Amino acid sequence: MKKTLLTPCLLAATIATSAQAADIRFNGFASVVAGMTTSEGSAIVRNAMNPAIIEGTTDATFVADNPSSGVYDDDISFKPDTIFGLQVSANLGSGLTVTGQFTGAGGEDFDANVAWAYISYELSDSWTLVAGRQRLPFFFYSDFLDVGYAYHWMRPPVETQVAVDTLDGIQFRHEGSAGSWDTRVQLYGGVSDNDSETLGDEVNLENAVGAVFYASNDWLQLRATHMVTDFYLDAAGEIFGQGEDDTVDADFTGFAAHMTLGNGFIVAEYVTYEFDDAIQPVGWTTYEGAYISGGYRIGDFTPHITFSTENQEVEDSVYAAAGLTDGDDSSDSITLGVRWDFHPQAAFKVEYQARSDESDDNIEAYYGDRNEVDVVSVGFDVIF
Repeated sequence: MKKTLLTPCLLAATIATSAQAADIRFNGFASVVAGMTTSEGSAIVRNAMNPAIIEGTTDATFVADNPSSGVYDDDISFKPDTIFGLQVSANLGSGLTVTGQFTGAGGEDFDANVAWAYISYELSDSWTLVAGRQRLPFFFYSDFLDVGYAYHWMRPPVETQVAVDTLDGIQFRHEGSAGSWDTRVQLYGGVSDNDSETLGDEVNLENAVGAVFYASNDWLQLRATHMVTDFYLDAAGEIFGQGEDDTVDADFTGFAAHMTLGNGFIVAEYVTYEFDDAIQPVGWTTYEGAYISGGYRIGDFTPHITFSTENQEVEDSVYAAAGLTDGDDSSDSITLGVRWDFHPQAAFKVEYQARSDESDDNIEAYYGDRNEVDVVSVGFDVIF
C-alpha cells in the first residue's frame, strides 16, 4: 500500500521540480477579421463523374488561406482569416528547448491544431538542431505566417502560398555573420500532409529535402530557398496512378527581398514549383507566383499597396476531352490597405483587393472567370 502511494508522489515531485527548473514562457496571438467579396465572376460547376456536363454556374469565391481552407463569398464572414494561437516554450538549459504552438483557425471551425511541436538543441554557438513538427520554410513570412501582427497586410499575398505549411522532420540551422551582414542557413528534411477542402483532397509531400539561405543588414534582407520532394494527392492520386506508390517528383524555388527605406519599405517575392508529370486530373505542371509591395509609416498609420500575379500552366489533363486543354490559368491582383497601430500590442487593418482573371480563353471556357473577384476585409491583430 505504501509503495502504491509512494510512486505517484515521487512522480508528482519530479514533475514539480522539472517545472521549476525549466524556464517556461507563454506567448499568444490572435487575428479577428471580417470580410466578404464585393464583385464576383462566375465559376462553372461541372459534373464530378463527367466534367463534360455543365450543371450550372456559381459566384466566384476568394481563398484567403489555403492550409485552413478559409474562403470568402458574398456573405460577411468572420472565419477565413480569423485565428487564435498560443505558443509554449520551455528552456531546459544547456542549449535544450521544447516548443509547442497550438492554433485554432476559422477556416477549420476553430478546431485545435498542433502547428508546432519540436525540440531544439544548440550543437554549438552557430549550429542548432530542430526535430519535430515545424513550419515549412517556403516563404519569406513562413516563420510567422499565422501572426497577422507581424506584417502590414491582412494576409500575405495568396499568390505565394501553398496548401501545406508544416513539416514533420528535422532541420539544421546555422547562424553567423559576414562583415555587416547577419546570415542564416537552414537545411531540412521530412514529410508533410494537409487535408485541403479547397482542393477536395489530401496533399502529401514525402522525402522532402530543402535549404534556405538568408542574409540581412541594417536596411536589406535577402532570402533564397529550394526544395525537392515526392508529391501526391491522396484520393486523385490513387485514381490516376499518381498515388503513394507512384509519386510525382516536384521541386520548389523561391526568392525574396525586403528593403527598409527610412519610414518606408518595399518587399518582393517570387516562387515557382514544377512537377515532372502533370498532376491529374487537372493537368498542373509549372506554377509561378510573385508580388511587390510597398508602404510608408506616417505616425501610427501605414498605408500600403501590393501588386501580385500568379500563373498555373495546364498540360495533358485527362479532362482535355471535356474542354480542359493546354493553357495558362492566371490572375493579377492589386491590394490597397491601411494599418493603424493604435496600441503597442495591437493593430487595426482595412484592406481591399481586386483580382482580375487573365487566363487563356480555353481555360476560362472550362472554369469560368473564377479568378475575377474583389474582397474587402477589416480586422484586428493582437500579440500577448
